[in-house]
Amino acid sequence: MATTLRNFSHDEILITKNEAWSILRFFWPNHRIQEAEITYGDMNFAQGLLVEAIDASYKMGFVEIIFNNAFLKVPGSFSDVKKMIKKIVKESTKHWYKNIGKNKFDDATIYIIVRDRIALNFKSVMGIRMQTGSY
Repeated sequence: MATTLRNFSHDEILITKNEAWSILRFFWPNHRIQEAEITYGDMNFAQGLLVEAIDASYKMGFVEIIFNNAFLKVPGSFSDVKKMIKKIVKESTKHWYKNIGKNKFDDATIYIIVRDRIALNFKSVMGIRMQTGSY
């Protein structure tokens, strides 16, 4: 997972102040920032967190597919390997279209382990924000 987040221009920010506040609470449920205090920097940071979480969870979904279809399954021949590859590709395609291909993020999943890791990676950034009011 990344230790830096993408920065967005004003035109690229797609979330509201309320959504930014909710995203920050999703990663740090006990943070003390008030919704009225949300700044452009907070919106940029929150959107970066969300994009990173979706991207990391999406990648993790592929790892889960590979694990479920190949782990501890010793192939007996090249045709068995080919069958496994086809199955993995088929399952990956389902995963792709569920999350990204249709550009429908309503059903996107963020794994808890991803959320926890991102929260840990950016804990000091959030701490600086809380102490100084900026990033």
